[in-house]
Amino acid sequence: MFRRSPLQQYGNVKHDAQAEFASAHEKTLMLFDGAISFSGIALQAIVRSDYELKGKMISKSIAVINGLKDCLDMGQGELPSNLHDLYEYMVEKLFQANLTSDLEAIKEVQLLLKTVRESWSLIPSEMHQISSSKAH
Repeated sequence: MFRRSPLQQYGNVKHDAQAEFASAHEKTLMLFDGAISFSGIALQAIVRSDYELKGKMISKSIAVINGLKDCLDMGQGELPSNLHDLYEYMVEKLFQANLTSDLEAIKEVQLLLKTVRESWSLIPSEMHQISSSKAH
């Protein structure tokens, strides 16, 4: 039977609490962080020839990106449409990278994720509340 160390358990509880009390904006940042992390692990897995782990991590990255894509409000102008196309591109690159173990494709997607995440993090906090209040 697999048992987690107390440190791992603490990390999971801390992460769960952060997610539970995070704003929608903070949760989005956490999603970007997850996709970036999963793609990084996939890169390491390819280097180690651990193709099972590579597949799992790329699948997780794709799932997160698809989740981000599904949350877009396409009625809000050109930006959501552009992000939708970018997310579609990322998913296609990751899908192909999974088939061919293409390190460069994964690095490209990781860089794109980091760029969008950085832009997202620069949104002023006053805009977080406006966006959240419109959602209610």
